[in-house]
Amino acid sequence: MISRVRVTPDVDTNGDGVPDTPAAGLPSNIVIPQQGRYAYVVNHAGIATPAQVGFFQHGYAGNVAILDLKAALDPVNNGTLGAVRAWVPTGAYGPVGLALMPNLGTAFVTHSEGNGPEDGARELNVLDLQSGQVLQSLKLALGNGGAVPQSQGKSCTALANDPASAPFASPNADFGCFTDSNGIVVSSMRGGYAFVANGGTDDVSVVDVRRLLVGRADAEVRRIATGVGPWGLAINSANSVVAVGNRESAETGVEGNTISLIDVSRAISGHASPIVANVRVGTDAAAAASRPFGLAFTPDGKRLLVANFRTNNLSVVDVRRAIAGDPQAEIARIPLVRPDGAPARPRGVATTPDGKFAAVSGGGVNASGGGTLWMVDLDNAAVVATVTGVGNEPYLLQITQGPAQ
Repeated sequence: MISRVRVTPDVDTNGDGVPDTPAAGLPSNIVIPQQGRYAYVVNHAGIATPAQVGFFQHGYAGNVAILDLKAALDPVNNGTLGAVRAWVPTGAYGPVGLALMPNLGTAFVTHSEGNGPEDGARELNVLDLQSGQVLQSLKLALGNGGAVPQSQGKSCTALANDPASAPFASPNADFGCFTDSNGIVVSSMRGGYAFVANGGTDDVSVVDVRRLLVGRADAEVRRIATGVGPWGLAINSANSVVAVGNRESAETGVEGNTISLIDVSRAISGHASPIVANVRVGTDAAAAASRPFGLAFTPDGKRLLVANFRTNNLSVVDVRRAIAGDPQAEIARIPLVRPDGAPARPRGVATTPDGKFAAVSGGGVNASGGGTLWMVDLDNAAVVATVTGVGNEPYLLQITQGPAQ
């Protein structure tokens, strides 16, 4: 462990106008472009106080911390804000997904929560990372109310007119109207299209990037129904296949055990069947939950890695076999074990640039210092190193493509 740097600002907790306590922040995602100079950290509850988060972890305004990686690796900044160059408010609540544009000055950010409750979000915002301003805010279309009948008077139209009446926490039968979006990836095909995992409506939005950047209300061009509660997304290096992890239904709390593969060309051309594969991961039992969380393609796009939270393992999926309909497309299932014997609970996964190794993050739920990192040899399908004490409940992670400049 080289350094632990802070990523949330100080907040005023006693009302004297002087910031005195580090915000809880709940950093949930990190994006590092190939240039490797800065890391962009999504603070799910940006300026929420520890007391607020201790009461309820959802429904707070978010921000993006911009970290200087060279400074972050310097031990002098251990435990300090010395590596933070700026915080950019995301303009809404409970952000999760972040996608950087090639110029690195613009980012798209998804939001998974409303102002206060765990339901009520459908904002896809465009951020200017230099000025810290929200350039555009697209409201994704409402869902149809989901598979479970809603309460009297809780139609999607009624909830949209009165967001404060949205369900406070999941599971709840009245979810299914707001997208409550999670992961986002962008394909450069045909001018650019963003794919957004909508945990609240069990589908993926396809968004025309050119329309989004100029603020057109019709930027969302279609919805693709997936399995329950999609959370993580990944896109291959050819920008041709998007992988979706079907994690958990916000209506019923039932957890999923499949990933879906979306053909990007089909998706943006309006093809009736853009999903080219559904693969059960992490378990052999059709009714058992594996709760697929984070996903990553190997650099050559031949394999897809899936962190399975509930079954405490890492799946390796052969993409070609999956698209061909091979029932044995999951070619490896690698157990992840914590030294203390507690459940591994993996969440995020990333690969090294050479595709030989994967890093997987996980560890105890809300346990200070309970985070764990596993390094996995992909050719031999085996864990080769385990690092403990990696923070508190780590979520997504990335590996730099080279040394920070």
